[in-house]
Amino acid sequence: MDNLEMLNEKQREAATITNSHVRIIAGAGSGKTRVLMARIVYLIQNCGIFPNRIMAITFTNKATNEMKERLMAQIGKEALAVRISTIHSLCVRILREDADKIGYPKSFTILDTDDQKQILRPVYKSMDLDIKELNMNKVLGMISGYKSEGLSPTQALEMSFTQEQEKIAKIYDAYERKRKEMKAMDFDDLLQEAFHLLKESTEVALKWQNRLDYIHVDEFQDVDPVQYSIIRLLTGPHAFLCVVGDPDQTIYTWRGASVDIILRFDKDFRPCKSVILDQNYRSTQPILDASNAVIKYNEDRIKKDLFTKIPGQDKIVLHPCIDDNDEPLYVSKKIVQEHKSGVDYKDMAILYRSNFSSRSFERVLRTVGIPYRIYGGIRFYERQEIKDALAYLKLCTKPEESDPKQLSLDLAVLRIINQPRRGIGQKSIDTIREKALHRGLNLYDTLKDPQDLGGAIVKKTASFVDLIEDLRNKREHLSLEDFLEVVLDESGYRQMLEEENETERLENLKELKNDIAQSLQEDPEMTLESYLQDVSLFTTRTNEESADCVSLMTVHSAKGLEFDTVFIVNFNDGVFPSTRSMDEGGRKALEEERRLCYVAMTRAKRHLYMTWNTGYSYMLDTYKTPSRFLMEIPEEYTLNEQKKNTFTETKTTVSVSIPSKKSKAKFKVKDHIQHDVFGEGIVLKMENNIATIAFKHPHGIKKLNALHPSIHKI
Repeated sequence: MDNLEMLNEKQREAATITNSHVRIIAGAGSGKTRVLMARIVYLIQNCGIFPNRIMAITFTNKATNEMKERLMAQIGKEALAVRISTIHSLCVRILREDADKIGYPKSFTILDTDDQKQILRPVYKSMDLDIKELNMNKVLGMISGYKSEGLSPTQALEMSFTQEQEKIAKIYDAYERKRKEMKAMDFDDLLQEAFHLLKESTEVALKWQNRLDYIHVDEFQDVDPVQYSIIRLLTGPHAFLCVVGDPDQTIYTWRGASVDIILRFDKDFRPCKSVILDQNYRSTQPILDASNAVIKYNEDRIKKDLFTKIPGQDKIVLHPCIDDNDEPLYVSKKIVQEHKSGVDYKDMAILYRSNFSSRSFERVLRTVGIPYRIYGGIRFYERQEIKDALAYLKLCTKPEESDPKQLSLDLAVLRIINQPRRGIGQKSIDTIREKALHRGLNLYDTLKDPQDLGGAIVKKTASFVDLIEDLRNKREHLSLEDFLEVVLDESGYRQMLEEENETERLENLKELKNDIAQSLQEDPEMTLESYLQDVSLFTTRTNEESADCVSLMTVHSAKGLEFDTVFIVNFNDGVFPSTRSMDEGGRKALEEERRLCYVAMTRAKRHLYMTWNTGYSYMLDTYKTPSRFLMEIPEEYTLNEQKKNTFTETKTTVSVSIPSKKSKAKFKVKDHIQHDVFGEGIVLKMENNIATIAFKHPHGIKKLNALHPSIHKI
């Protein structure tokens, strides 16, 4: 069969334009890879273009390999001559030929992450920095960000606002000096130096331009300014550039991508023909109609309406839930129903805007026995900040009869004794462990009764012991969720994350508070000990990572994937769209959030569920409301279960973080109260048994469980 006969009319048009630049606006599921392959085959077989004069640039190794395999299947060994590679691999090829022109040997070393860390270790030592205090991965991420923005170490230092940023800028300076001394390049340098070489050496730029007649760029909506500059320098006056992408799926602006690049392409490259691929080969029409309706609210886009010939008229199910308990139960019930109807677990996905949202779904899926995996992320209870917080709580538990020596506390001590940093190094820890073993005590009891540890160690660990003892004394006077707040504040852990601008980790800790509140709601008699025991069931690894399991992932991780059945969960305003993103970026940020919504919706092939809940959120510090994007979906495309259980109805019946759903706090606004830990205070606000209370210095304003017996009316 002719290569072009397999294409629809617009795909065929895009594949056969050979006398101008081409911009292919490829909607979700519109067969863009098929068109790219058909175009390359057409150029070789119908136009007589030599394969080695055709280039295709991708952005992942997976896409590169898929393209090579498809082309090989269609034209055989000729495919080997076509220049198909990632943008990074292309830059390596350019630099291997002519790096000497910018001061590097042609055999320069490419640094991977481990190599970079080897360079950083002596830098840390010379600056007297602790790896645990300043995580190397974070430092390397910052250095990568500086390079992507074209900032030198000097500029990075000038732009530093905190002591940590100053340290990282100085590390960056030392790292760059050592890297250049080694004549090596990291992944960011490959792009920057290739651009520098092409720009500075007319000879090199002309050499590459003279090699190429047709250049193709996949996923063009994800191109950043440096990558675009390289592509422009490679495109000679006689060559034609074909780009394929979808402005409606530009969701990586935080990595430097700019939707403006694909939108203005026809201005930068003339003559240019634009072709819109709007026939979708993935989803049913109701899903596409709803997705089209949402994305139309964006201004920065090229108009297109996806349509399909795939049979199926199941509407999108919109389902409101009362709280964090209800939503994962509903989703789990639907997963079981879909599975019984013949849908494999691997063909179902739960998508969320932020990683913290996985927590409540992980709990329920594990409890009911539905196999799952976290795609591209770490399970909630295995995240560093969660394990650290749980370790602090573990040190505040009461002794168990089965563990009179409380040796089970040792792991908790080892985890947090230097989190935040207290200057307690490995040598000190080894000494403490040796003395504990000799005396037959656990590590914490050894620290409480230091005896022969030595003055230096005692001085370093005294504040840690005082902290834990103080927390143990306060534990009985606080509800569990309020106690977590005190632990995070008095340990300095929250302040550490705030200073490091670790927003996602802070969100996860707020979600841990939600988890404790939810657990209390399920079991009003729950103790700290029973909660930690329950959590341990969720952190025990099992052989459940089967091939057939439900995928849990962020929308960013889901891009490029498709599933028979998709659940978009925690679809609440402030979560999706993200308040944090919108606060930082205004209208453009809201448009990117809407593009994320569009990407999420178009992952579904046959069934799409969108759920939200109206429970209280410690992360948002308010009751949750449905996402504003729901208002943009016309009713005719949805099965709206909200009508059976409206938001106003659920809000009046919701119960959050209280020992009894029927209990009611005995305080009102302006009441003077006495708290067993924080002393005198005045009630500023009451909302469903959550009291906002102003205490005297140094405690300030706190949100507390108003039903806990530690609060007394004066």
